[in-house]
Amino acid sequence: MTGQLQLTYNEIDFLIPSYRFNIRFSYTTKRGLPFIREFVLRLVHVSPMKPEEIAEYLGLTQREAKEALKDLVGRGELSYNDLGQVLLTNKANQYFTELGGAPRITDVISTGTILGFEMTAFNCVSSFHKPLNDKWVCGLNIDAKSEVLSDRNKLAKKAFQQQFDHLLERELINKLKEGEDSGRPGIYKIDSIREIKQEPLRIKLSFAMDDNGFAIERDDFDILEDSANAHEAITEALHNNTGQNNYKETVLAIEHLGDPYTGALINERGLNVSKLIEFSESNDQENSNFIPIIGPIYSQKNWIKFTEQFEQVKEKLSREHQDGIKQLKWLGPSVELWGKNNRLINCFDSLLSNRKTKGKHTKTLYAPTLYVPLASMSDRYNKHRWKNDFSGQRLKSVKAYLEGFCDGSVEVLLLESGIVAVTYYLTLPDIYPAPVAIGFISTDNALIERISHSLNDYLTGFYDSENRRDFGSITDL
Repeated sequence: MTGQLQLTYNEIDFLIPSYRFNIRFSYTTKRGLPFIREFVLRLVHVSPMKPEEIAEYLGLTQREAKEALKDLVGRGELSYNDLGQVLLTNKANQYFTELGGAPRITDVISTGTILGFEMTAFNCVSSFHKPLNDKWVCGLNIDAKSEVLSDRNKLAKKAFQQQFDHLLERELINKLKEGEDSGRPGIYKIDSIREIKQEPLRIKLSFAMDDNGFAIERDDFDILEDSANAHEAITEALHNNTGQNNYKETVLAIEHLGDPYTGALINERGLNVSKLIEFSESNDQENSNFIPIIGPIYSQKNWIKFTEQFEQVKEKLSREHQDGIKQLKWLGPSVELWGKNNRLINCFDSLLSNRKTKGKHTKTLYAPTLYVPLASMSDRYNKHRWKNDFSGQRLKSVKAYLEGFCDGSVEVLLLESGIVAVTYYLTLPDIYPAPVAIGFISTDNALIERISHSLNDYLTGFYDSENRRDFGSITDL
């Protein structure tokens, strides 16, 4: 039996394709009738009656009764039988659902709405008033089945018809005219459906383990009425992008960087949660020599920890004389699932926007650079990916490098002589569906110096006789 603790070890955004459609449709609603018209029809519905009987019952003059009956005959709702009695036509009979009940006329009204459907099970995920407003950045793209994409207009039409009542309940359809009393609108027909645009549905998924180190099964997604197909597609995407077991490579990376603690927290069977908790509790969190973290550095909880320590380092820098501007290097690992979370952009932006002191006489404390991995100088796919993820002014601070630092499983965020954060991405696909991100934050000078030396040696080193592993600004590639 697993424990109750849930320890988040990775956070990944999945981008499911969705399409927005302009749907023109007709719906039916029932309404009541004017007083005289209604009660004449109700009387006749009970039993055929002569005009004078109707006039007497309703307190009408003969002329008023004659005019009212003439109008109803003209509408095709009443007729006369051979005895001179007034009776309902087939048309008027359809207004009634029970003897003596109030008549209701069905109106057919044409209108339109804009809805977005995702491509796994055609769940409605956006509307005219609630668009997704997202971009295809920093997330793992989920591929929709080709037969679904080719028939998406037809399938969206079918989904709209089947889900019409539920869409009304969720208030995803524009306000429709409702019938009196309980006259809920009903779908009559779809007049046309036109595709407007494609946009991603971002599913933010946290991967967690319990206090025994066992992976916890993920829950259904709140935004989706039917999550089964989305789970299946995500499982397949994880399988295709997780990579092979890298336990040995991770242990070697820990040793290479001089990390004195993390190696004791992992083994071939996964993370030793009890040791991690024991170490975290015994370690003084105000002592920044070694703060253990689990999960990506850009996760909210870890970024808060990093920022708390970084602010102290910046405060010290602001008081000191500097010979030049210190370099802040953030090196992403060559792990396919790294950076598949839009929090990475927010964290990098915060480094860019806070590099100077406040006030009239500003001082630049550091120059941040994000290093993103490429398989080679000609890696066009990843060049496009990184340029798309970090578009705009921030792209000027992004460099590319040849993947492979510490076998590609290590992320480093380092300000020389100031602070370092290291995250190892331990891949155990038989145990965890996503890599386990585990590492530390430290301001220990000896540890920072060792990691800095290793990182700089790698980036400035040559991978052939002419080219360094640091490819330079990605905008120039």
